[in-house]
Amino acid sequence: MSANQVTTVLPEQQTPSSRTGPPNHPAGRKEGRRRLELVAFLGPALGFYLAFMMVPLLGTFLISFTDWPGFSLEQIDWVGLDNFRELAGDDVFWLAFRHNLLLLVGAIVLNTGLALVLALALDQHLRGSSFFRGVFLMPTVISLVVVALVFGLGLSPSLGFINPAFEALGLGRFAGEWLGDPDRVLPMILLLDTWSTFGLYMFLLIARLIAIPKELKEAAAIDGANELRTIWHIVLPLLRSTITMVMLLVAINSLKMFELVYVMTSGGPNHASEVIATWGYFQGFTATRVGYGSATLVVLLVLTFILATIYVRRFRMQDDL
Repeated sequence: MSANQVTTVLPEQQTPSSRTGPPNHPAGRKEGRRRLELVAFLGPALGFYLAFMMVPLLGTFLISFTDWPGFSLEQIDWVGLDNFRELAGDDVFWLAFRHNLLLLVGAIVLNTGLALVLALALDQHLRGSSFFRGVFLMPTVISLVVVALVFGLGLSPSLGFINPAFEALGLGRFAGEWLGDPDRVLPMILLLDTWSTFGLYMFLLIARLIAIPKELKEAAAIDGANELRTIWHIVLPLLRSTITMVMLLVAINSLKMFELVYVMTSGGPNHASEVIATWGYFQGFTATRVGYGSATLVVLLVLTFILATIYVRRFRMQDDL
């Protein structure tokens, strides 16, 4: 090729720099503005996440290997795995762990079952379905602290309205110490947790039901399938991954349960409603054993992480349709 010949660069042979141009090129300036916009929009959220989520999380993990009363940094004493060894022999911790498991199983059954039944019912487009969607969603926007305060007062044997209501209906034999009875307190907390959270899971299922093509249901009706068979053979299989996601969210929220238990019972009576979060809080802020309390919460973090990892690895490549 002579020196006077010009080499032609085909579009597919152009390098990224040839497409975007130098910094002063319009394309280069546009790319720079895009990066600045990304930093401007993501920067505050990322900074908030790092400052209020990751830094405290890392601090809790590090403190779990120390013996610290929580007053002065000079009092921090590195003890290694001693807190976790003590945790393995802590009867109250294992009782709280058992309560978390019971609440987890109960919450999965009640929340998922109730949300699924109501989502299927409201998906039938019956009269008033939009109204009841709003009604069922309302408890999810109420603070759990407010829910705990109101129902804690309502379940009081002396000041509450639950026992008088039972007596007025001729069911006085069911009245009693709802939060003071070790056999009743955990089921009551489970019911209140279900009431305050099932609306969110119901809406997740409704959103998935709306995305199911109507042609599938119409084809099933043409083939002679009734409503129940259509739900069982078409709708539920297509909801499988969404139901699994709901079950995971329910499990994680039940493991993290704190507000209802702390405000209503503080883990009582006699640790009958103690959960891992309240036991860790008690150790850290009441017993002034911040290191031991952090170790308790690290165990809770590991359990939650395991659930999330199982879900991501098993279902990230799956889709309903």
